[in-house]
Amino acid sequence: MSRLPFAAQDPVAAESFRHEAFLYSGDEHFVAGTSAFVRGALEADEAVLVAVIEPRATLLRDALGRDAESVGFLDMETVGRNPARIIPAWQDWVDRHACDARGFRGIGEPIWAGRTPSEVAECHQHEVLLNTAFDDGPGWWLLCPYDADALSGPVIERAHAAHPHVFVDDIRTPSASYPHPGSGARPAFDEPLEEPPGPVWEIFFDLASLGELRDRVAEFAEPAVDKRGTDNAVLVVSELAANSIKYGGGAGILRLWRDGLSLVCEVRDNGVITDPLAGRRRPSVLVGGKAGLWIANQVCDLLQIRSAPGRGTTVRARLGITGH
Repeated sequence: MSRLPFAAQDPVAAESFRHEAFLYSGDEHFVAGTSAFVRGALEADEAVLVAVIEPRATLLRDALGRDAESVGFLDMETVGRNPARIIPAWQDWVDRHACDARGFRGIGEPIWAGRTPSEVAECHQHEVLLNTAFDDGPGWWLLCPYDADALSGPVIERAHAAHPHVFVDDIRTPSASYPHPGSGARPAFDEPLEEPPGPVWEIFFDLASLGELRDRVAEFAEPAVDKRGTDNAVLVVSELAANSIKYGGGAGILRLWRDGLSLVCEVRDNGVITDPLAGRRRPSVLVGGKAGLWIANQVCDLLQIRSAPGRGTTVRARLGITGH
């Protein structure tokens, strides 16, 4: 076990991907822990990137003073609006420093009070998939703060399950609920999605009806969103439907509905997605039918994937309603 402040020199961080949760209580505790982590990186001549929301980013900058000039910052509320876009942001960071003699660290807080239940569920998926994405790569250290005062008990419990080590009361301990040894927690691709709260348009499609499908999506979206929103909805459905036709048995079912301030497009088919990082790895090319989930993730506010043998695949996309 070790106590805060975080050690400047730590061979574990240099040898492997180190993914740890930091449970804090309130802004003062957040600043104390994260500033110690950042200063530990700077003392070790390591690069450090911080991805948190406001006002915590400003609080940390103020605490660091001039040291903040040596730190990279990302607005997690923008980068992580769709949690599936967070791993690509960290992958860019890793790629930038993988061949550098300097070590590197990061702070990423994907879950905060005010996230919807659907967003929180996908953030948990993201946290689990971080281990899948980076365990076999270069060694670096990612600290994930969780506000223990503001977040629910189940959220904190799942934080323990997704991180090999957790800082509780400023003491680092192995997580009893993380699935050792080294297998990594598995993403919950078979967890059920909530049923729509209101009326649903349901449309069967196959290759011959793709053109008509796009027209129906535009017809549904136009009363709710502006032209850009309509174009995005058509693009997302086109990409998901093309995936269903190519990989999901040649046909599928599209469901459309309104949910508060979201336009929801859901595609179901008989295929099974076996790659847990599908849509979260930047494709080498954006053509050839292999980038549909990636493109959808770049456009959507939230993309949820559920896939299991015998039950097929459901991909649900949420797009914010901005008006005309």
